[in-house]
Amino acid sequence: MAQIFGDTGNIAGGTSGALQTDFPTSVSQVFSNPPGAAMVFEGDFVQGVITSSTSAKANTDFNQFLFPSIDNSAPSVVGGGDIFVTFKDDPATRAFVQYLATPQAGEIWAKLGGHASPNKNLNPELYPDKISKATATALADAQTFRFDMSDLAPAAFGGAVGQGEWTIMQDSLKNPSDVKDTQQALESAAAKAFGK
Repeated sequence: MAQIFGDTGNIAGGTSGALQTDFPTSVSQVFSNPPGAAMVFEGDFVQGVITSSTSAKANTDFNQFLFPSIDNSAPSVVGGGDIFVTFKDDPATRAFVQYLATPQAGEIWAKLGGHASPNKNLNPELYPDKISKATATALADAQTFRFDMSDLAPAAFGGAVGQGEWTIMQDSLKNPSDVKDTQQALESAAAKAFGK
C-alpha cells in the first residue's frame, strides 16, 4: 500500500488532489474526458453514483468483477449490512421481522434495485440489471462474508471524518514511507475507540 501511495503519478490529482476529492468525484472522474482515473474499488452501491452523475452505461462503460482469489482462496465477499431491531416484543412484530427474512420480502427489494439479498432462495433473475444480479449472486453464493472495517469498528475509529482511520490514512497518503508509525497510530486509535 505504501508503494501505491508513494507513486503519486498513479493517483488522480496527486496526493493533494486525492486528499481534496470527495466520494462522488472520485467515481465520476473515471468517466471524464480525458479520464482522471482508471478504476474505483468500491461496493455495488457505486452503480447509483455512476448512473446519476455520468452518462456511462452499465456493461458497456462500466462493470464489476470479483476480488481476485489469493492462493486459491474460496469466494468471499466484503460488505456492509443492515440490522433489524425491534423495540416491542409481541407476535405481530416477530411475524414482521420473520417476513423480512423471507425470499418474498427480498423479491420486492430486488426488483427495485440498490439492494443485494444474502437469501439463497431469492430468484436472481428479479434483479433489474446484470451488475445487480452478479453482485447479489456473489453475496448469496459466498462461502465467507466479512463486514468491512468501518462497519465493524466503533464510529470513533471507523466512521468519523477527522479522526481514527480517516485521518491516519490521510496522513499515510501524505507520508507513505512511514509504515510503522501508521500501523502504530491505527492500533492505538482502535484500542482507544474499543475502550481497551
